[in-house]
Amino acid sequence: MVQNRKVTLKEYAVEWPTQDNFAVEEEALGDPVEGHLIVKNHTLSVDAWIRTTLSDAGMHTTSALGDTIRAFGVGQVVASGDPDWAVGDWAYGMLCAQSHAVVPAAEMSKVEVGNQIGPEAHVGPLGITTGLTAWVGLCAVGEAAKGEVVVVSGAAGAVGSCVVQIAKARGCHVIGIAGGPEKCAYLTDQVGADVAIDYKANDKDGGVRAALAKAAPDGVDVFFDNVGGDILDDVLDNLRPTGGARVVICGAISQYEDLDNVQGPSLYLRLAERNASMRGFVVSYHAARFPEARAEISDLIRSGDLQLEEHVVEGIDNFPEALMMLFSGGHRGNLVVRA
Repeated sequence: MVQNRKVTLKEYAVEWPTQDNFAVEEEALGDPVEGHLIVKNHTLSVDAWIRTTLSDAGMHTTSALGDTIRAFGVGQVVASGDPDWAVGDWAYGMLCAQSHAVVPAAEMSKVEVGNQIGPEAHVGPLGITTGLTAWVGLCAVGEAAKGEVVVVSGAAGAVGSCVVQIAKARGCHVIGIAGGPEKCAYLTDQVGADVAIDYKANDKDGGVRAALAKAAPDGVDVFFDNVGGDILDDVLDNLRPTGGARVVICGAISQYEDLDNVQGPSLYLRLAERNASMRGFVVSYHAARFPEARAEISDLIRSGDLQLEEHVVEGIDNFPEALMMLFSGGHRGNLVVRA
């Protein structure tokens, strides 16, 4: 009998989550029923969308009190009730914040490990909330083309780091926005951004808006936004004036603290003035293009043109700590929990 250790929602978060919002529980798991698997978690992705499930104002479906905290993960099958799955197969999907997950086989994706692709890559460059989100937003929605100026907010995070590298591989001029000199050095020295703008240091003399005007004097063609708020307005004011710019809304982490009082852009009329467009997306709506995305990303991993630094938090009990770290800015690259 397998012993499962899981992190559950004890009480709803009012602003940012704290340890008081979570509990750690244990349970015994029996053999899986027909069509189900028991998967031992290897790596869990810690993503901003999880915050939106922790209150009754959630953008995603709100978790019930007592539910295991939702998270995408990759792990190995340790017991199978499905003839298409064998013990030892690697599975990716909604495994949640726990050491072992009982899941319907139909909801899992079987993934290959090897040939320079480790299991952690499936919650990193090949994960639906990281690399696939980056590819869909940049390529399918933003339609970034060679020679264009691409700006990425939250560029030192998991999605942002992937966007920067995919855009560079496609021949774009890339400007990353991040907080602090360490993250900006990471963007230019390791991730490959052409320019990094420190929004924390650019709070005078015109701020990010002025720094961006200097870095992209002819304007921005594609903006991949993970942050929202003032930075969205800063980029809207710097869209290419001759038309055709695209603003891609992936997320708005600056607004997740108070989902009842989301602040929208004040300069949205720049879209009309400059014949530009702004479009949000849900990555799962583009599932038909996932094979194309995975093939391109896998090639970039093998060639060394896409590398995603991991910030690893060890142990399932520390999942709440990792989630809080995500919102404090205390990491760079892909924040994960090794179960």
